[in-house]
Amino acid sequence: MAWSRRQFMQSTAAAASGLMVARGREAAAGTGDGQPRSDGLLRLDSNENAAGPCPASLAAIAGAVRLSHVYPFRFEGALDGAIAARQGVSRENVLVGCGSSEILLNAVLAFTSARRGLLVPTPTFEEPARRARLLGRPVHEVAVRADLQVDLDAMARLVPDAGLIFLCNPNNPTSVALPREQLRTFVADALKRSPDVVILLDEAYIEYADGAGVATALPLALESPRVLVSRTFSKMYGMAGLRVGYAMGQPAGLSRLAEWSMPMSVNTIGLHAAIAALGDTALEGRERARNAEARTYTVARLEALGARVPVSHANFVMADLGRETGAFRDACRIKGVAVGRPFPPLRTHTRISIGTLEEMQRACTVFEQVLQA
Repeated sequence: MAWSRRQFMQSTAAAASGLMVARGREAAAGTGDGQPRSDGLLRLDSNENAAGPCPASLAAIAGAVRLSHVYPFRFEGALDGAIAARQGVSRENVLVGCGSSEILLNAVLAFTSARRGLLVPTPTFEEPARRARLLGRPVHEVAVRADLQVDLDAMARLVPDAGLIFLCNPNNPTSVALPREQLRTFVADALKRSPDVVILLDEAYIEYADGAGVATALPLALESPRVLVSRTFSKMYGMAGLRVGYAMGQPAGLSRLAEWSMPMSVNTIGLHAAIAALGDTALEGRERARNAEARTYTVARLEALGARVPVSHANFVMADLGRETGAFRDACRIKGVAVGRPFPPLRTHTRISIGTLEEMQRACTVFEQVLQA
């Protein structure tokens, strides 16, 4: 039976909603024949947003399906403008990309060399270091402190060897965050120590930060062409599968980054969904509260089991469970819960993404069974 356009759009929206409702119970996993199959796992291993896209974005996705034949350049500037308006900057201060991943990887291409490499804390988001090593460029790693905080003093000593400094704040996988004033002091010092170093501050989780002086470093990026801030719609906005991200900073810094950008890297459906999400001005407060409730519950259950959990400013926690990470992960998976992989050198810490409150209740029961076994 032939479908009308209306039926197709309704089916698309319903399928998207169904997958989100089924998350952790009947979540679809790709198979060789392209058909969905339930793997039965509650997936708390990739920091995906349990709520998914907001209703406005879902409507925009369904509507944009009919524009799938249209190249994204037809809407050039629309997403940049929406981001600029939301962030209180000019369009020239925004560069969009295919998730923040494109921004981070292109920064390695643009700002490192065989002589001046990449300076990163460890552990942190690994893609920049992976790209640098692939290119044969030096990677200087500084271990986080015992409290999982980035060791800014140790990093400062290596600034002269770096072309690019990468700081993820709040940091993934540790969940902790540097207060903005500490970042300001470090950035000012680094720019003095090296005449050409560039600092990329990845704020994939900044919308989840709550208190303790933790705030966006965007003002620092607007003050210097050698400081950039990256953001994503994957986390707070629940659009990881649509791959929409962006960088903000002075035009001079963004233009160097843009030289490596892939043309039309943000797809037509993704950009419409992102614009719609920005129009929902209550989304961030709503999602922050939802995440905080589930996170607070999870931390309390873990601490009751003897785990040490630092203050998280993200949609995940990094819990020191006092046992080898891989063994805990494997035991949880057998019981239907997927948690994060090991992040050396943190051998007894496990990263646990925050799902819905119902999902975390189920997960914590599994954690209790595994830890008390």
